Amino acid sequence: MAAQREVLAVLLALEFVVVAAVVFLVVPFEAALPLAPMFLLLVFALYKYYF
Repeated sequence: MAAQREVLAVLLALEFVVVAAVVFLVVPFEAALPLAPMFLLLVFALYKYYF
């Protein structure tokens, strides 16, 4: 079973990824561009965590 801190960290990363994805859809891409590096990093981390 995963530790409570690990679950919390995954949930926070997942929340950021979902919110960033919505921001990418709602605002112009140039305005959302600063979110892209952290978005890509967390998507990769979540991918490696689950697979």
